[in-house]
Amino acid sequence: FKTADAMIKTLENETVFKALYEPGQKEVIVTGDIYGYKWKGKIDSLNLDQLYFCDLKTVDDIHKKHWSSAYNKYDNFIADRGYFMQMAVYIELIKQTFNTECQPFIFAISKQDPPDKEAIDFNGDQDMLYMQDAMRMIEENQEHIQKVMSGEEAPTRCNHCEYCRLTKKIELPIHASDIEIY
Repeated sequence: FKTADAMIKTLENETVFKALYEPGQKEVIVTGDIYGYKWKGKIDSLNLDQLYFCDLKTVDDIHKKHWSSAYNKYDNFIADRGYFMQMAVYIELIKQTFNTECQPFIFAISKQDPPDKEAIDFNGDQDMLYMQDAMRMIEENQEHIQKVMSGEEAPTRCNHCEYCRLTKKIELPIHASDIEIY
């Protein structure tokens, strides 16, 4: 509770946070159709007058590097946790719900003592490419994902995500030298 309280207090006194996050309408539901499938999202703070939205994210360490096997390089938590995809989907759902395009911002706050914090925009050329790639991934994989959700198909296991850890069964011992690192 002390960590959560410290994280909240860290943002309360930030001028940029107050200026961008506070004026928006909170927890706005947006819906739409993406590549023939129904989608729904909840925007933390939406400011239609100024054409932007904000999302709050907690993270262990804002600057920690994460290995991306898709891009064969280290990347930040935004790429690692799929937030480019989330922001791209939110942009599309806001466009469909309100007939306007909005700029995304993330306010990240770390669980460190004391917490680190950062306001993050998605205006860079590389950011746009990541969001385009994310939408392409949705288009390519959405049918399979829907079939997994309906029970028609089994999920493809990565053996690293929360779901795979939750459903993992030990079958045989592995050699100590075969432990995967990532």
